[in-house]
Amino acid sequence: MSHSRNSRRDFLRTLALAACSGGTAAMFPQLRMMGTALANTRSLPGYKALVCVYLAGGNDSWNLLVPFDTARHDVYADARGGVYNAQSNPDGLALGIPAGTDVALQKIVDGNDSSSATNQYFLHPELDDLAALYRANKLAFAVNVGTLVKPIVKADYSTPANRPPQLYSHSDQENLWHQGTSVTNRVVGWGGRCGDVVHASNPNQDLSTCISISGANRFEVGLSTVPYRMSSSGLSSLNGMCNPTPCSGVSATSVRDNALNTLLADTYANDFAGEYTKVFGRSRDLYNLLKTGLDGTTLVQPFPANNSLASQLQMVAKMIKLSKAQNYAARQIYYVRLGGFDLHSGLMSGNNDHGDLLKLVNDAISSFWLALAPGDVDAQNEVTLFTASEFARTLQSNGSGSDHAWGGVQFALGGAVNGGKLYTNGGGPISGFPDQHLDAPNNFSRGQMIPGIGVDQYAATLAQWLGVTSPTDLAAIFPNLANFATGNLGFV
Repeated sequence: MSHSRNSRRDFLRTLALAACSGGTAAMFPQLRMMGTALANTRSLPGYKALVCVYLAGGNDSWNLLVPFDTARHDVYADARGGVYNAQSNPDGLALGIPAGTDVALQKIVDGNDSSSATNQYFLHPELDDLAALYRANKLAFAVNVGTLVKPIVKADYSTPANRPPQLYSHSDQENLWHQGTSVTNRVVGWGGRCGDVVHASNPNQDLSTCISISGANRFEVGLSTVPYRMSSSGLSSLNGMCNPTPCSGVSATSVRDNALNTLLADTYANDFAGEYTKVFGRSRDLYNLLKTGLDGTTLVQPFPANNSLASQLQMVAKMIKLSKAQNYAARQIYYVRLGGFDLHSGLMSGNNDHGDLLKLVNDAISSFWLALAPGDVDAQNEVTLFTASEFARTLQSNGSGSDHAWGGVQFALGGAVNGGKLYTNGGGPISGFPDQHLDAPNNFSRGQMIPGIGVDQYAATLAQWLGVTSPTDLAAIFPNLANFATGNLGFV
């Protein structure tokens, strides 16, 4: 087959992915990258998986991690309109300092300087399991992370080239988080580009390195990586067909199945039809590969009901267990998602408020961690889970909620995580836990934090743990990374 024909097929594959993600127009500047898929073919030892937990809508993460000492808590509470009280201060967004038995459940200490009173914090009261994992050194926080072109201070903001495009826009900022760079609006994501690099190490080359349990996403699309999509209930079968194929005996179902197999085996002169046939056929082959094994894969650890994130992570745990047992993969990247965080109102009270959402996160991730334990999946040291969200929210209340902002708090969990610490310094001019006075040097009038750590740095740290270590590969995946003082934050 000619190179030009391969190029056309690569073009059609990328065009289809772009259309699915709503980014067709953004694809054309990337045509110059056709045929330049990353070529790291070295063997990677053992098994590792990244699990991205995307908190959609902009998680108000300044209520996830809060200063414990009185002086800094007073600043935080003042910026947030005071401590919330349903009767006396219903518009306040601040959490009160935990007292009595609550202290033991919520309080944490930054292991970078455990002797200092100003390095003490507490987590949202619904995150008691995550607080325990932090104290067990399995969980770390990356503080004040956001999309950046390069490190900046407030005076640099007025020059458009110094800041990411379309700040405060959900869709644009989510795309930039998924891309791992603010340099351009790319069709591909950093997870997919990492998949391009590590896929050659996977024993089963038919199963994609990137698996989504939450539909289409840009994060897992690479130059050659096409994410495999599942649901939290497992694999989707074809109606009126043999699942798995082939059928036994003669029936209307077998006739349809045979006709479909004939179509899939045909050779098409039209590239679009040919590529569609390949994708469809590969999907069916993977169903046949995974169906029996996945149905027979069980977990000892129960997961909470009525929790969509828990259901997704339960399927991730099953797939990891199956992949390890059958030696399908050396490297995998999973994507799950929980929405509802765009709380312009009802942040502190009402149905599905911020506390309710964080309770879902706590319970789902805690169950996932326990499922990874020996005797079940047995992969706690081989899996790193991390959070992402398009932005944090304003410290200042808008009445009963908060509005779109910029830098926020993320966390990583796993046996390989250098936990029990806050990572606050990306090597730029803004470092340390942020000053939460409104309109301080590191934020704007409503408490929109200028990030001290770029998404590029956060993502590149995770990518390097997975096995993407070549400077050439890192520069291709994260083209802004050279603008920052460090490309590895050290939390994993």
